[in-house]
Amino acid sequence: MKYFTPQLWISFQGARRNAALKTWGRRLEQYRKSLEKILPGLRPGARRFFRDALILHDGTLARMEVGDRIDDIEGAAWRAIVNRRMARVRLFVLADVVKRRRIIGKCWYTLEYKQIQRIDLSFPGDLELFPFGLGPNFGHWGYDELTSPKQRLFRHEILFSSGASITIDFRDFSFHRRKPANERRKR
Repeated sequence: MKYFTPQLWISFQGARRNAALKTWGRRLEQYRKSLEKILPGLRPGARRFFRDALILHDGTLARMEVGDRIDDIEGAAWRAIVNRRMARVRLFVLADVVKRRRIIGKCWYTLEYKQIQRIDLSFPGDLELFPFGLGPNFGHWGYDELTSPKQRLFRHEILFSSGASITIDFRDFSFHRRKPANERRKR
């Protein structure tokens, strides 16, 4: 990650917290400027998602699906199936819904990446940040960055509070958002 590094995150906890906050502000501004060059290459829905740099901050990665047939795992097998393989990644994230700096509920986000060029999962990660829980886990969704290593290729990097990270290079992205079942029943 270029802007929201593990080292910056750790510095929020130390004696140089105020300096870290200033660095954070500068890097967030730099990141937003870099996004303005990248976002036009994405579809409108993907642009909406990536424009909010902190949309999933403190969320929980509930599930990650990776495979050639993630929509048809129970389907029949036939000889031509080899020709229909298409690597995809799907992430399911439970995150807070924030309005005017207040948490007003929870929301499920389903992120789907297509035309995958690379997937990298680093668990537990090179640097332990803020582990939480009884056993090894990803922890909170910390920060994520969208960059473009080359034309028409996008890279989404995600850093978790445990120090774990996920990097996905892709050409197509979509997301869906829905309230959890218990939130829908309240109305």
